[in-house]
Amino acid sequence: MEPKTPAENIIMTLGGLTKTASLLSTEEKRVAVSTVQGWKERGKIPQEWWETIIEAGKSVDKTIELQMFLQLPEKAA
Repeated sequence: MEPKTPAENIIMTLGGLTKTASLLSTEEKRVAVSTVQGWKERGKIPQEWWETIIEAGKSVDKTIELQMFLQLPEKAA
């Protein structure tokens, strides 16, 4: 099993690709699922999105902390 990256952990915490894209979308700007999928594939989320993601997590009672963006991948057991 592949180690989980910070992006995977955050996306999973928010409910998956589609849910994350939906939470980040606004009336002015829609975030495509493919954008979130790209973050997952690259294993990291661009820093410009961190604050928005932390706030999106709060809106659905999910705790996303700054350190989660910086963690090393988990080692496979």
